[in-house]
Amino acid sequence: MKIIIRLPRVVFTHRLANGSLKPSRRRSPCQKVNPREWELKSVDCSTSHNYEPAPRIEKVIKPKDNGNISISNFAKSEESASLLLKLAHTISKETTKLDRCLKNDGAPELGFSIDSPLEFPIQSVEVEKSRARIIRATEELSALVMGPADSLRWMAWGHSNSLSLHAIYHYKIVKSFPIHETATFAQISKRVGLSELNVRRFLRHAMTNRIFKEVEPGLVAHTAASRLLAENSKMDDWVGFCVEEMWQAAAMTVSALERNPQADDPKQTGFCLSNSTTDVETMFTTFEKSPFRSARMGGAMHSLTDGPGYELTHLLSSPVWLALNKCQALVVDIGGSHGFVSIALASKFPQLRFIVQDTPATIASASPLSKDLSKRIQFQIHDFHTIQKVKGADVYFFRWIFHNHSDRLAIPMLRNLIPALKNGARVIINDYCLPEPASMATKSSCIDPIEEKILRSMDLAMLSLLNSQERDETEYRMLFKSADKRFRFIGVHNSVGSSMALIEAIWAGQDFCQVVE
Repeated sequence: MKIIIRLPRVVFTHRLANGSLKPSRRRSPCQKVNPREWELKSVDCSTSHNYEPAPRIEKVIKPKDNGNISISNFAKSEESASLLLKLAHTISKETTKLDRCLKNDGAPELGFSIDSPLEFPIQSVEVEKSRARIIRATEELSALVMGPADSLRWMAWGHSNSLSLHAIYHYKIVKSFPIHETATFAQISKRVGLSELNVRRFLRHAMTNRIFKEVEPGLVAHTAASRLLAENSKMDDWVGFCVEEMWQAAAMTVSALERNPQADDPKQTGFCLSNSTTDVETMFTTFEKSPFRSARMGGAMHSLTDGPGYELTHLLSSPVWLALNKCQALVVDIGGSHGFVSIALASKFPQLRFIVQDTPATIASASPLSKDLSKRIQFQIHDFHTIQKVKGADVYFFRWIFHNHSDRLAIPMLRNLIPALKNGARVIINDYCLPEPASMATKSSCIDPIEEKILRSMDLAMLSLLNSQERDETEYRMLFKSADKRFRFIGVHNSVGSSMALIEAIWAGQDFCQVVE
């Protein structure tokens, strides 16, 4: 067994003929020094000096190492290493691990070319964890080496990405030539009805984001990203919804706040200002008048929820359903659309019964159920802004409902349940729950900063579109308390890997009470 120690650094000086001292050329610590030629430079210990500590054991090299010493043997300890090196080490370690996992799983090679995977091939929890660490570390490393000035400067200029994407979406440039062929800027210009100059400037900007590539001067080919936009209608809807609805609404949000600082009226939003519908109608009413915009929003939401973290398996795995199944519970799925959540739950838990409530148009367009499921799932027209009509159910379930409403509207929604609630009835909300800020969180509760940014962005989107909000655990607790103190808040339950949470409260009042405001 060998022991590697770090030697203290000393400064050798050479005494010249005139008596002065001159720093020596660098010598290895293993070189012999003639004491008559060299002497140690004195150090005044009364002042601060940058010196290394006494020798200490750095690493024990066991026989299996065969005596080979890598540069990592001499790396500084984790406490003293710079953030720059820590991030670089994380990236190196995790990319090596990720590459090994992908190869072992037989996953296709990652890349930007047209035949590269259009979705990241997540095969295991280990792969997802390494991927998240790499994304987090590379983003932080990029910000670190850019510095605050450049980071802020180009962050403020980020709308250029939306501009080039908007042009690509609006002019349908991704469909202007076949996936496996090429086209000149002039050919694309003629096909989409945009000047060659503007085609060129939009595409060359998009190319900096790896959307399209210029294989020869003036000759354009597809990449994996442009192919995805051309072939995946849901992704195309997501881009369209972002650049033609959310971007416009975001640009007018501060102006809307100037008019209504409370930001609690869904008819006084940035979206309403951008659509000239302030004090007239909400976003949902606007979309109901346009089948195209309504369908595009639906496709965009499907694109979002098709990604990892939104799988119904997270909801189905909650232990609350096992207990409810044993007592043959009745679940009211409020705002449940075509009942896809109730259908999934009913398929797994054969003793559960469901009533799915939504608007007349939604209920009318629901697909027929199988004979078995139709015995346990009913559809019912109901407006959740009115008093709940189903009395005595065991569970009143809301999925992706409350984040569309400010407290001003959400509190009455909870109060509308009270006349229908029996003692012990549960209210379960399946929605986002904002985390404790990553900068303040403890190590055990710390959320991934990238995931946090997505949730914070969703919160701002709710403000821009509906003057609504995403909530954290404290805000959900206060929401129930503000509705009625007889609601007993149980807590927030998070499934590993899920982007959504289950927020639960129990009615502790008597059966079918009157609303107390």
